[in-house]
Amino acid sequence: MKCLIKHLISGSLGFALLIGALVFTSAASAEEQSKSFYEGKTVTVVIRSAAGGGYDFYGRLIARHIGKYLPGEPNVIAVNRPGAGGMVATNYMYSRAPKDGTEIFIAARELGVPERLEAPGVRYKTLEMPPIGSVSQVARVWLAGPDVPVSNLEDLAGFRDKTGRDFRFAVSGKGAGSYQLAMMLKEAGYPVKVITGYEGTSEQNLAILRGEADGNIDVYTNATDAIEDEGFKVITKLGDHPDLANVKSFRQAVDEKGQQVAEVLDGLLRLGRPFFTAPGVPPEQLASLREAFRKVVEDPAAQDEAQRAGRPWGGYTGPEEMTAIYRNFFEVPIEVVEMLGE
Repeated sequence: MKCLIKHLISGSLGFALLIGALVFTSAASAEEQSKSFYEGKTVTVVIRSAAGGGYDFYGRLIARHIGKYLPGEPNVIAVNRPGAGGMVATNYMYSRAPKDGTEIFIAARELGVPERLEAPGVRYKTLEMPPIGSVSQVARVWLAGPDVPVSNLEDLAGFRDKTGRDFRFAVSGKGAGSYQLAMMLKEAGYPVKVITGYEGTSEQNLAILRGEADGNIDVYTNATDAIEDEGFKVITKLGDHPDLANVKSFRQAVDEKGQQVAEVLDGLLRLGRPFFTAPGVPPEQLASLREAFRKVVEDPAAQDEAQRAGRPWGGYTGPEEMTAIYRNFFEVPIEVVEMLGE
């Protein structure tokens, strides 16, 4: 009996050691495959907006640091593909980008909204694009130009009576979160007109300073220069930041149905600056991209670079949580999502 027990124990131990060795070998093999794949290649970070602004900053920061964490340390470049509020870049990544892990892109965090609304030009499926990770949870602010007689929601409500026209928000396109947020104010009864075609924050700010538009909608930390240097004013906010303690929340501007929409968008704000890759990327490359992205978020040099630029860093959201947030969004009743459209 003792011999039998000894034999069973030694057999089980040997089997466990064998399985462990196979798992280790498989992991090492996958890493070696990724190294041999990426070595000597160029990885492209596609940016959904024009140069300048928050998406461009984060896209280029990731591009500067992610190469050293990818197996084989490939060269990395950043390329801007602006248009239609990020829709051009998203369509490209979904249908035309290489499906081998050599391209990733920074997307509009609200990219699922135009898809659900079946907006013209949408040729992508959000849930079919593998998420890489997200950085920098954000607060959004609605802004008015320095010479526009609007400083808060009450001023905005009375803008038409005071000026004889609607308040004009400058946005990039219908695929942008700023378009949807402006439309929500219009839906709530505020005298708002949305003007599309201004790609990037810099172009929108210039339109306001030239008098072509009255305001725009931006991430707060991206808007601080316009607020401090140009005198732009914060009308309302979604999400929070210590500097905005005395600003009324957008939730106070909308009715019960609007509150549901605000809750959805508040969840999307947790995604900050989301990165994806193309559908069909092999598991080995996808795992390498995700691990490299996470390491960039933890990189002190990247954090220092963001801080010196006055940009928030950290607030990492992993691929699993990103997927859960977007899946939840696609389960929201369509009548709620419709409030984000025209």
